[in-house]
Amino acid sequence: MIPRSFQTRILSILLLLGSALSAQATAPNVLIFFIDDLGWTDIGVNGSSFHETPHIDALAAEGVNFKRSYAANPVCSPTRAALMTGKAPQRVGITQWISGDSPSLDLSEFTIGEAFQEAGYRTGYIGKWHLGKTDAVQPKYQGFAYTAAVNRAGQPASFFYPFGKGRRPSNVPDLKGYKPGDYLTDALTDKAIEFIDQSSTAVGAGSQDQPFFLCLSHYAVHTPIQAPEPLVKKYEAKQRVMLGEGAPQMIEEKYNTLARGQQGDPAYAAMMENLDWNIGRVIEHLEAKGLLENTIILFTSDNGGLAHRKRMVSPTSNAPLRSGKAWTYEGGIRIPTIISWQGHIQPATSEAKIITMDMYPTLLELAGLPLQPEQHLDGQSLLPLLHGELGEATEDRALMWTYPHVHGSGHQPSDAILSGDWKLIRFQSDEPTELYNLANDLGEQTNLAKQYPEKVKALEKALDRWLETTR
Repeated sequence: MIPRSFQTRILSILLLLGSALSAQATAPNVLIFFIDDLGWTDIGVNGSSFHETPHIDALAAEGVNFKRSYAANPVCSPTRAALMTGKAPQRVGITQWISGDSPSLDLSEFTIGEAFQEAGYRTGYIGKWHLGKTDAVQPKYQGFAYTAAVNRAGQPASFFYPFGKGRRPSNVPDLKGYKPGDYLTDALTDKAIEFIDQSSTAVGAGSQDQPFFLCLSHYAVHTPIQAPEPLVKKYEAKQRVMLGEGAPQMIEEKYNTLARGQQGDPAYAAMMENLDWNIGRVIEHLEAKGLLENTIILFTSDNGGLAHRKRMVSPTSNAPLRSGKAWTYEGGIRIPTIISWQGHIQPATSEAKIITMDMYPTLLELAGLPLQPEQHLDGQSLLPLLHGELGEATEDRALMWTYPHVHGSGHQPSDAILSGDWKLIRFQSDEPTELYNLANDLGEQTNLAKQYPEKVKALEKALDRWLETTR
């Protein structure tokens, strides 16, 4: 007897492939918007009232908005490695953002770019990579035939032309023909549109020479917090109306650190609006070329918003989530994720727990390509979720993290596990273990570890088993 869930999965795949093949002569394109440091509540559809993100909100309304989506790590490079490989970051030896002599993503990994390239896709990577500093470990050697604006650091030297000078690792290359005042997020979008145009012909007819797989990895909204002046002035006025002239609300946190309690930074909000406008530019261009209905779109982030650090005021708040980037509290790891394919995926909001590693097998299966189970070891295809089925694999799933590093935000090494609504955080120091029930305490304010010692013991056992098998 074939299980009902398996029958549903096979039917979903057949229907998806059948509709795709009947509607288009080519395989579906894949477009990833990979945003840097974007917090869960930085977009309007997830609760922001200060930031204005109509294009991202519209994308969420047209696809599946995953409300319990998590980054593989609370900082960028490990999560980026997880997206490329489908593996927990520690499996590939990247648990910290890459600097100096940090390890790079090994060329032996069969990346998602290589999987699509091997399937005949024209592959492209634009923007932040941060998986290695030398020329030999850049995206063109990891399955991406076209690359542009990939620097050797975790942020740009400047968001304004000339996007840095000299030979600093943070300078952004390959951007010619721009002038003083031109903005980096606009320039990366220009490159993405150029790539799409090179991959297609017959504007308006939807004809393509070959399908494309593009990762548009914006440097926004990472520091430096810089935005076009007219937009900044707009949000300075909005700040005065909504928040008054006082200092931002700050929350005292662990290790003498501070977290921002509410959104209200004009420059950051201006960066968000510009980013949103550029997301809209790409989607509108796809529609104008007749390609939107044949393009799978993934929108996601590499970690939570920068809301928690030492001494300095951070540019965003992840409230009602606790903390932010570089911490294993919800604010540091819960991220926006939207998957859309117009005419093929029904709009929905999902409360299923998902994580970065899931994107590799999901995009393969959506595109009708064979899975790579020996590669994406820690990812699970979300195809059943995209068709309204929870699926056996995700129903009782536990997610886990390790960030075994001190970070400039004040974070001390920690591990975490989320099982059901129970979240355990164990700091690798003398700090007591913390246990929260997110169903009743989304903000992780009431530590229940002393009240539920058996739950702590069980979660720690599962966490230790995971750490042992993935290192």
